[in-house]
Amino acid sequence: MKAVSIRHSSLACGLLIAGTLVLSQASTAWADVPMSKAQIASAKKHYGDGDKKYKAGDFAGAEVEFKAANDIKGAPQTERYIGLCEDALGHFQVAVDWYDKFLAHVPEKMASQGDEIKKREGEIKALPGKVHIDSTPPGATVTIDDKPAAAPTPTDVDLPPGAHIVKLTATGRLPSQKSIDVAFASSQIVTATLDAQPTPALVPPPPAPVAEAPQPAPPPPPPEPRSKVPAYVTGGLAIVAAGVGTVFGIMTLSDKSDYDKNPTSNTADNGDTHALICDMSFGVALTFGVTSAVLFLTKDEPPPATASNDASPEAKAAANAKRNRVTITPTPVVSAHSGGAGFTLRF
Repeated sequence: MKAVSIRHSSLACGLLIAGTLVLSQASTAWADVPMSKAQIASAKKHYGDGDKKYKAGDFAGAEVEFKAANDIKGAPQTERYIGLCEDALGHFQVAVDWYDKFLAHVPEKMASQGDEIKKREGEIKALPGKVHIDSTPPGATVTIDDKPAAAPTPTDVDLPPGAHIVKLTATGRLPSQKSIDVAFASSQIVTATLDAQPTPALVPPPPAPVAEAPQPAPPPPPPEPRSKVPAYVTGGLAIVAAGVGTVFGIMTLSDKSDYDKNPTSNTADNGDTHALICDMSFGVALTFGVTSAVLFLTKDEPPPATASNDASPEAKAAANAKRNRVTITPTPVVSAHSGGAGFTLRF
């Protein structure tokens, strides 16, 4: 306000110098307009009183007098003075309106005053606007054109003329944004209600995974059928051995008969040899016969389920091969008075 008072004082000093010139111009302007003598006298009186009050610093009183004179007959000099009074009173936007009226028809004799008013009008239009920003609840952070303000709400800021974006944010509140248009030397209030953020919906925890019941172990595969080839082989050998034993048994009986008719040592040796072969053949036939019967009648027991399930395919194949393997080991039997052969069967 001190700077404004100094400016107004300088303006008043200038007007003191130009007062006589303006009064003479006013008289000339009013003389150009057909008015009654009473109207001219009244306009001059209001103008003169306004000039005195302006020089005395009574800008409000001077404005009343200048407007009264202008109402009788509008003139550029009264419009200029009204603008100066409004300017001195801090009514900058109204002052610019009166300055524009004056600048629309500046007399040639007032060209210098016109230049001064143009300069002053440019200064006024560059003045910032005052914006009061408030929020509910207070204490919100203020951002203007993406730049943080110096203080939270409520706060006052000066903004240059033009469009601006005001953002208000607060913890736990929904943000608010407003676009404002600031005029020069203006005042306005911006308020916003920051609603509370909605409580997020509680998401139920995912259900606990249901443990799947263990699948029953598949039944063990049926055992591979035992090969009958060993049974057939041993059975065939038993038949052959029985046949051989029968032949040598007949030969032994023939040798005994010959010995009874003609006992000789040769006949006795032949009979003993044939009897030994006969006994051995029947022993072999008995052994192979029993083995063949066992191979035909024996059945494999199924392996335990765990062993069947856990064993690898290679282990299963090895076990089957071992189970199906049959080994026959012949063993000769010799005594002081007889001889023969035995067989060891593994299966």
